[in-house]
Amino acid sequence: YLIININKMKFVKFILFFIVLLFFSCTVEKTPFGNRLNFRARGIQEEATHINNNNHLISIEASDGEFLRGYNELSVKIVTANTFERLNVQRVELLVTRTDENGRLTSAPHSRVLSNEDDNLIFKGFAVFDTPKNYSVLNGTHSGIKTNWHIYLNYVIDNVTYKAEKEIQVLDTRNPNLNMTQFVGNDGKQYYIALIAPELPKVAINNLIAGIWVQEETSSLPELINGKPNPNKFIYSVANNYILELDPRMPGEDMGNHSSPNNEHLTQKEDGFYHGRVNYTMTGYWTLNFILKNHLRNVIKGTEVSRRVQMGVFGEQSELHIDILF
Repeated sequence: YLIININKMKFVKFILFFIVLLFFSCTVEKTPFGNRLNFRARGIQEEATHINNNNHLISIEASDGEFLRGYNELSVKIVTANTFERLNVQRVELLVTRTDENGRLTSAPHSRVLSNEDDNLIFKGFAVFDTPKNYSVLNGTHSGIKTNWHIYLNYVIDNVTYKAEKEIQVLDTRNPNLNMTQFVGNDGKQYYIALIAPELPKVAINNLIAGIWVQEETSSLPELINGKPNPNKFIYSVANNYILELDPRMPGEDMGNHSSPNNEHLTQKEDGFYHGRVNYTMTGYWTLNFILKNHLRNVIKGTEVSRRVQMGVFGEQSELHIDILF
């Protein structure tokens, strides 16, 4: 009899909580998402820019022909400028830089040497581009932020090295589920975390994939050599054997810090990326709260967030977090 009464009390409490949640969901002003929900998966690789250099036509491709905030897969093709004939390209090196608001030359994680495992026509790699701090996934529409970056290429044809460069524009991400963050860790090093999947989340348990990179210690190196950026100054490497602890929340006032069960922390797999699982119980605005720990399990960045659910109040966020929206 006592057990039955206890179970009834638990059931009544659950029903009351659900009613309160439903009430606040209907009365608290909803977070304005605007057109941010009108996004789609990334498209095929198309030319985003090209360079004519030493009678060579260099085509740089990205998804949908755009350079976007966050993780970008890149392809480089080099042919003759006039006849578009294939060349014996032996090596392609990449450097991406930008000048920040303080006039300081910076960079971000990118492939130092592009891969040509398929053939010597297409060289593949990646670049992570960031944008100014006023970026937000809650912008009413595509924000229109454009950031100027510079691409430098060293490439070798028939044992002869050539150099090329081009200024490009990087746009705000068109998919808030591919958001990113950059920060200085407790070890004093610069880090980047960029979301790679899912592109189109579902109300379900989703496989969550992220890249984590750390800047190598190059403080003693000059930024410029003969007026050009020193590529050794801007090296980011994959952060190996870390763990990215995950606590997803819905921090909007209309959801009051709602969480979900059955999430899995992100650990590194053979592809170098970090894989975990996130359970989205409904669509809307979510914050992925993180605590990043290194191979010694020392905290690099991140704080625990309160488990309290409080309607009408914006939820607490970890000092290390990424916002998403779907």
